[in-house]
Amino acid sequence: MADMRIAVAGIFATIVFATIVFASAATARETNGAQMFRQNWTSAETASDGLGPIYNEASCHACHWFGGGARIRVRPDGEVAGAGVLLRHTFVDGAGDPHYGVQLQNKAVDGVAAEGVADLSAVRAANGLTRFLASVRFASGPGRTAGITMSLRAAPALDSTAVVATVSDAAIIKGADPRDSNGDGISGRVHLLPMAGERPKIGRFNWKATRASVEDQIATALWFDMGLTSPRHTQPQGECTPRQLDCIEASGSPSSDLIVDFDGEQIAALADHVRSLGRLMKVPAQPRVFTDAQCGSCHTPTMETQDGWSVALYSDLLLHDMGDGLTSYGGEGAALPTEWRTTPLIGFRGQLPGHRFLHDGRAATIDEAIRWHGGEAQTSRDAYMSLSAAEKLDLTSFVLTLMSAMPTPPQGD
Repeated sequence: MADMRIAVAGIFATIVFATIVFASAATARETNGAQMFRQNWTSAETASDGLGPIYNEASCHACHWFGGGARIRVRPDGEVAGAGVLLRHTFVDGAGDPHYGVQLQNKAVDGVAAEGVADLSAVRAANGLTRFLASVRFASGPGRTAGITMSLRAAPALDSTAVVATVSDAAIIKGADPRDSNGDGISGRVHLLPMAGERPKIGRFNWKATRASVEDQIATALWFDMGLTSPRHTQPQGECTPRQLDCIEASGSPSSDLIVDFDGEQIAALADHVRSLGRLMKVPAQPRVFTDAQCGSCHTPTMETQDGWSVALYSDLLLHDMGDGLTSYGGEGAALPTEWRTTPLIGFRGQLPGHRFLHDGRAATIDEAIRWHGGEAQTSRDAYMSLSAAEKLDLTSFVLTLMSAMPTPPQGD
């Protein structure tokens, strides 16, 4: 019996030791991820790796300040200044500009010409709402190809990433009603992403639900925004096209033994850090007006995780038709021009300086964001417009509280 107790104690000690080692390794990986998130990357000695050749920012932190999203200012003359705002230029089918690719890169390493700069301006629409217009000053090469459409994207806050990652595929599928079989006017659908040699995956990240995992989203952002390679994007030229000869030359000749900038372990570490940004605080009780306006039809208060838990998210992670006012004509996967993934309201950092709303940051307030809603959300928008001033304030204050249900970062930097 004594021998058995010793054996059991030994097994218990081994489990505890293994747990401590695992926790320490996880903590170290997250710390490394935090360092990589804030690091300013540079071009390498050999042009086939490192930052660029063309890029938008040199760090994750530049677009996602302390884990938040884009910071945008509209000046009195209508000029828009911002950090973390990108310009897509694509055909309706999603193919990029033959010369400039899918995304405008406004910076480049020495010896390579940046693609150009987007000048943004805010204009007041006939309905009193603000929209952003973009004009591009191309630094080299031809102008925009005929048939290309432009669309702005504001970097989102990352606070809800961990919660979104835990939601089960079954919960997302359960909420879909693509043919509006219940007749409530809401026909959200799952964005299925084709995978080479695999079953399709369910998109849940990005404005159009075009990425299935945190790791996929990070690897894609590294490649498009910074020209940094990973096992998921190994092309050292980044997004430069065959027509951008200086970019191709600077990237060098790909070889079978090319070392990527971010290996799988580093992508995992960065993903751990991004997931660590969301530490939820207490979620407030819903006001009656949120329910009466049927906001929860798309901004579903809770969803079930892979482990069977219920988590607050205020999104169904589905694609919804939001009407012509929010149309983005360039294709993105199977998402239609008017379709957008329901933005989680939890942890969107809605009260930080420079934060604005919707996919391109056009809305300065929750009120404006709601009034831009159309399509499947038209009924809810109309219900909102019929509320009294006090009820509107009650609803918008509730949404802002949800968006701030995360720790705010230190000021400065």
